[in-house]
Amino acid sequence: MKNSTWLSKGLPLLSLLFLVCLWQILSFFYKPVILPSPIETLQALHNLYDSGKLFEHASNTIVRGLAGFALAVVVGVPLGLFMGLNSVIGKLIQPYVVTIQVIPIISWLVLAMIWFGSDKVPIFVVFITTLPLVIINIVQGVQNVNPHFTEMAKLFLVDKKRLIFEVYLPQVIPYLIAAMSAALGTTWKAVAMAEFLSAHRGIGAGMHTARTNLETPEVFAWTLLLVVLGLLTDRGLQAINKRLSTWRYAK
Repeated sequence: MKNSTWLSKGLPLLSLLFLVCLWQILSFFYKPVILPSPIETLQALHNLYDSGKLFEHASNTIVRGLAGFALAVVVGVPLGLFMGLNSVIGKLIQPYVVTIQVIPIISWLVLAMIWFGSDKVPIFVVFITTLPLVIINIVQGVQNVNPHFTEMAKLFLVDKKRLIFEVYLPQVIPYLIAAMSAALGTTWKAVAMAEFLSAHRGIGAGMHTARTNLETPEVFAWTLLLVVLGLLTDRGLQAINKRLSTWRYAK
């Protein structure tokens, strides 16, 4: 039992350590402007912290990313439920969802720069790129609800409100968590890309400035910060999933 615990916690750390060592070795063969070492990257991150740029840019990115992500969840969950519960609505809206999903991020970004001011572009890009992920997963969740539960609810004349909140939602939660996990992964990439081309503040804007000045360690530092943001939000989502699982099984 102790060995399995050690393996589950130790192997990811060993894998990460191997990656850092490989990165350090490769950096010996290139100049910092091509491939900075992990130490130079951490030094650049420290310099950003000392200058105050770290908090200024990161706070803008976090607010924009979470705003677009939250908007996609708020719009996508009820829309996915309606599409899953009503086949006519589902068939009517599905072509729009697929169209939104297949349009490249760069197209949405260019259009958003034409339609909106620079501050709203990253929020819109995150919203429009994560919305289909939420809708599609919720529809699949509704369609995979155990028919035994819905038949029992009909047998006992359960009203629609209780049917949705006590039968469908608990069964859909795993699909919602999967959708949010995938959407969060897309969120940080989309917001950084949008800020790179359209904003003056944010991690993407910081990367743009660093690239212009050929400060590659700073580009790596911003990238490292995006990875940390992704890992932290994913861990937070897993914690929420545990609490929701407890509620779901209680139901």
